Amino acid sequence: MMGKITKSVIILFCVILNGCASSRVTTVRGLIPKGINIALAPSGGILAEAIGIELFNRGFTVIDTNEMSNLMMRYNLTEIEISKPQNLQTLKQAGIDAIMTVKSVSGVDNKPQSASVRLNSTDTWEIIAGVSWENGWGGQAGSVLDRSKRKDITGAAEEIANALLTKNLEWR
Repeated sequence: MMGKITKSVIILFCVILNGCASSRVTTVRGLIPKGINIALAPSGGILAEAIGIELFNRGFTVIDTNEMSNLMMRYNLTEIEISKPQNLQTLKQAGIDAIMTVKSVSGVDNKPQSASVRLNSTDTWEIIAGVSWENGWGGQAGSVLDRSKRKDITGAAEEIANALLTKNLEWR
């Protein structure tokens, strides 16, 4: 009798774990060069700020969204125009080496659901690093198991910063 109960508990546990997934990170390109000045695009929101703090804590100079908005006003730029080569050159002359663009979607629990992060060089206009991130899940949305698997903004920012600072060996 006890063996059947134990087997049932183990099977139930496996079914529950099978219905869970931790967060996924895909790095397009990684390894941000040390010592560069990174500006956060103003539309990135709180996740961009959190990623900026993570990068700042790891020794990067980060121009936050407020300062970037001020620079854009000074040079009469909109966020749509920022990626044009002449505008990137203007920002390069202002001491900015890269622009970080963050697009994210929040879930019903106000935790990030997914995010796309891209770092563009103001010198070459190419993507220096890029990350696609998706939060984990577990069981029914909003359940205790689901809440335990999902990362908050700080956890997401830490995972994304780690991915941005890791060299993707597939790219040469």
